[in-house]
Amino acid sequence: KAAAKEEKAAAAAKAKAEKAVVDAAKKEEAAAARAVKAEQAAKVKAEKDAAAAAKKEAAEAEKLAKLKAIPPLERCATVLAEIVKRRDSSWFREPVPADTEGYAEAVTQPMDYGTIGAKLSAGGYADEMAFAADMRLVCANAVAYSPEVDNECNVASRAILKAFEKAFVANALATDGGAAAAAAEAAAVVRGGRKRKSGEMEM
Repeated sequence: KAAAKEEKAAAAAKAKAEKAVVDAAKKEEAAAARAVKAEQAAKVKAEKDAAAAAKKEAAEAEKLAKLKAIPPLERCATVLAEIVKRRDSSWFREPVPADTEGYAEAVTQPMDYGTIGAKLSAGGYADEMAFAADMRLVCANAVAYSPEVDNECNVASRAILKAFEKAFVANALATDGGAAAAAAEAAAVVRGGRKRKSGEMEM
């Protein structure tokens, strides 16, 4: 009897051990299958991502080629029109009146968008960089005359400069790798972390 019990127990233990081996093998096989499936899915995703990236790159290259086919000064006119449409550009659309107190002392080379538009129409700019210099001059003059960081004109000029530099890059006119745009974006931030007042323009 005891021998039969031992034999039965040994058989049960053996069966259990064999089952554990089989279960472990099944688990290992399932894990390997999941790994293969995950690898295949990752490969498919990578191929899709690469194809999408290539398609996007090709579309961007085509867009850039079309953009560069437009003469630079025509693109400058597009940039100017974009800036003039802004509500805060009303400060700079026309020359500052000659009798404005202290303006002549603070600003030695006045400039405004109306003058820039006229120069563009008359072929008065040698290239896009000459145009950009005048666009930047408008903002520099505003800051020179109204240096207080919370001054409404100062705030508007910095916001507009940021918008101009961004548009200059978007129209494939910038040659500095976006450095001027980055600097304008940083300058547009109100110093001291002051929160914008209700209704104040976002920069």
